[in-house]
Amino acid sequence: MAAGGIGTQLSQPPITLINMANSMTQKYLAPYLTDAVFLPSPFFWRLTRHGRRVQGGAIVWSVINQEELTGGSYWGTQILATDITDSVQPAELQWRAYQQLIAIPLLDAVLNQGFVQAVNLVKAKEEIAYASLLMKLQRAVQRTAPQNSTLDLDGVPLALAASGTYGGITIQNNATTGFVWMSNGGAGPQTMAQLNTAAGSGAGTALSLAGMQYAYGQASFGNEEPTLIITTQAGWNAYWSQLVSNQRYIAGEGDMETTRAGFRNLMFNRAVVLHDQFVPAGQMQMYTEKYIRPLIHPNRNFALDPFIMPTNQDMAVARIKLVMQLQFLQLRPHSLVTTISNA
Repeated sequence: MAAGGIGTQLSQPPITLINMANSMTQKYLAPYLTDAVFLPSPFFWRLTRHGRRVQGGAIVWSVINQEELTGGSYWGTQILATDITDSVQPAELQWRAYQQLIAIPLLDAVLNQGFVQAVNLVKAKEEIAYASLLMKLQRAVQRTAPQNSTLDLDGVPLALAASGTYGGITIQNNATTGFVWMSNGGAGPQTMAQLNTAAGSGAGTALSLAGMQYAYGQASFGNEEPTLIITTQAGWNAYWSQLVSNQRYIAGEGDMETTRAGFRNLMFNRAVVLHDQFVPAGQMQMYTEKYIRPLIHPNRNFALDPFIMPTNQDMAVARIKLVMQLQFLQLRPHSLVTTISNA
């Protein structure tokens, strides 16, 4: 390229009279934006596809923390116990607030208008801002830097941790009371090596169907089983390769909603298996989705503030604001598998 350049300038070749052409010829600008930055998250889409909202106030819910042992068999005039058992305790999460700036030089907006406008500058900046905020939320769900501060969502790493607290309740598996506030059915996060050993598989740290089934079983209770499994692209490829010698299943009538949304998927038992680029390396996460709720405050639901103009600058500034939280109603019906060597 001897002269001209990318953008509204012409290029040589193919133009020979480059200065004259740049003075007389106008390039065609395609009236659309092409994304080369933002990433889709199947997990975030699955969480929000039905939408969950509450009417403000604190996020508090009741958690049964023990079986009441004051019942049982009796006979005749036997004296019956009247002991009182305090068998429910509250869990609470705090709202998290997010914002995304939209700053537009007004002179740029003015010069963009009229017949020279191929893409509306203001609308383009708004679309980019919404997409930028969505990226931050998708990182916050997995608490990926920089969305892993104390002000960010109480995401997956906090809820499915081996220790600490979630919802103000200590993560635990209390054998005395039977209270399980811990992932993997109370076993806590498991490495692939631990699962393979427990399942009697010789796969070591590599992903295996036997190890997956063990983690799946840990999160299964009665007829309630995980409905969603997400992992990295490498993990999805490793799972795919496990099925090649058997029979590969592409989700059909059982999960047409995800297929329609554009996420091609496999199945494992009753769960859809998806790859998500926000999942940390070496992990596979299994969720019983009925026990996860994205809560969005109705007064800050991706609300766009009116544009304002600073008194000392020719520009307009607005912000998109959102107040939300990710609520795990229970922890035990989800499994977290870590340290998978081929994921």
